[in-house]
Amino acid sequence: MPRELQASGCGPLADRVAAAAAGTDSVDEVVATLADAGAETWIGLDRAFRADRLAYGDDLTVVETGPRERLRWLVAACSPDGHRREAAVARWPLVADGLLFPVLLLRTADWVPEVRDLARGFTAATSGAVDEAGLLRAAGVAVAIGAWARGGHALELVTAALRSAPAETLARARAHRDVGLRRMAYGLWLEPGRARRHEVMDAALCEPDPVSRLRCAERLAADAVRDERPDVLTRLLEEGTAKVRVEALTGLVRLGRPEAGAAHLADRSALMRATAQWAVRRAGGTPAALYRRALTADPAAGRVRALVGGLGECGTLPDLDVLSPFLEHPSPRVRAAAVRAVRRLGGSPARIAEMLADPAPVVVRAVRAALREEPGTAPPARLRELLATGSPRHVRLGAYELLRVSDTWTRVQVDLELLAARDADLGDRARADLVAWSRGDAATAYRPPAREVLRRLGSLIDAAEPLLGTEETRRLRWHLGITSRRAALS
Repeated sequence: MPRELQASGCGPLADRVAAAAAGTDSVDEVVATLADAGAETWIGLDRAFRADRLAYGDDLTVVETGPRERLRWLVAACSPDGHRREAAVARWPLVADGLLFPVLLLRTADWVPEVRDLARGFTAATSGAVDEAGLLRAAGVAVAIGAWARGGHALELVTAALRSAPAETLARARAHRDVGLRRMAYGLWLEPGRARRHEVMDAALCEPDPVSRLRCAERLAADAVRDERPDVLTRLLEEGTAKVRVEALTGLVRLGRPEAGAAHLADRSALMRATAQWAVRRAGGTPAALYRRALTADPAAGRVRALVGGLGECGTLPDLDVLSPFLEHPSPRVRAAAVRAVRRLGGSPARIAEMLADPAPVVVRAVRAALREEPGTAPPARLRELLATGSPRHVRLGAYELLRVSDTWTRVQVDLELLAARDADLGDRARADLVAWSRGDAATAYRPPAREVLRRLGSLIDAAEPLLGTEETRRLRWHLGITSRRAALS
C-alpha cells in the first residue's frame, strides 16, 4: 500500500478516481496509482466510495470503452446502491491488464445476493484471461478478504488460479510485498512435487518473512527425518534463525542424534536453549550440571549471558550460589539475565530490589519486571528516594512503576504528585495512568482512602487540575467522594 494512502486513508484517492472518471483529473496518473495499489488500498477505496453516495457523483453512467469509462465502472461497482453495483457488474469490462479485477473480486463477497452471484459468475469465466500482474493484484485482495463471511469464494478462485499458474508467476508471488499473498504462495509452492530441496533450503535460510521461512524449515526437517538426511538438518542448525534451528535440532533428535543438543545449551534464544535442554535429557544428560560446569570454568564473555539464563531455566535452589555473583558482572546484559535467573529460582527479592539504582536501563527493567508481582518488596521510602528528580530517568521510571502497583491509593497519589510538580520526564505518563484509572480501575476501588490520605489527594487534585482538565478532575473527585475543594479539606 502506498505510504501516502496509509497515512491519509483512501478518501483522497476515491476523490481523485471520481474526478478522473468525471473528466476533471488525470486518468493516466490515477490509473498508475491503482496499478501499484495493494489489497488494503482496494478494500479502503471500496469502503470510501460506499461511505457517502453524494461525494462521488451518483449520476455517473457506465459506458463501454476508453480509460475514463473504466474508472466510471469502478465508481459504479463500488456504489452504496446495490442496484447500481449490480448494473455495473453486469457490464463487467474485462481488460487485458486486469486493473479492475480486484473490484470484481470484492463484489463476490457483496452482501447483496444478486450482486454476489453475478460477480462470481464473471470471475469464474474470466479469471483465466487476466494477466499475471492483474492476478497477483487480485490475489492480494482475495487473501485479505478470505476470512470474511462471504470471502471464501475469492480465496478459492485465486488459489486455484495460482496453483495452475506457471512456476515463474508463483515465484513472483513468493517475492511479493503483500505478506499475506507471499505466505499463500509459499503454501502452494511447498505442496508435494513442486519445490526442489536446494530451493527450499535457500528459502529456509534467506526468506525475510519469518512465517514462510519457518514453513520451509518444517518441510525440510520432515523430509530429512523421513529420508534420514542428517546433513540437511545440520546445515539448518548451523545457519538458520532460532526457530529454524529448533526445527533442525528436533529433527536430529528424532533421527536418534540427541547428543547434538549439548553444543547449543548456550544459544542466545531461550526457545533454542529449551530445545537443547530437552535434547540433552533425551541423551541421558543433565543440562543444569553442564551449565554449572561451564559457568565455573570461566566461560567466554559471549557465552556468559546465555549460560546464566540457561541455568536459571533448569536449575534448582542451590544454584543460587552459582548465579548470585553474576548480579555484579561488568556486563549489563549479564546482570539483567542474572536478575531473571535468580528470581526464577526463588532468590531473595530484597537483593534484587537493591539493583533498582543500577546505572544500566536494561538491568532496571529486569528488576522492575521481577518485582512487579511482589508489591511491597522494595520499601516505599526507598522507591520515593529513587523517584526524586535527581535520579536518572530509567531509575525514576522503575521506582514509579513499582510504586503504582503497590496499592490503589499510592498509585493515585504518585500520579497526582508528578502532575502537580509538572514533572517533565514522567508527567505525561502519570496523566495517562490517572485517566486510565479513573475511567476503568476506579470501579473496583471498593475501599475509600483513609481520611488523611483523602485530604492529601484532594489538595493534589486541585494542584493538578490545570493539566487534568475540568472533566477529568470532576471524575476523580466523584470517585473519591469529594464534592468540592472545601469537602476535601474539611
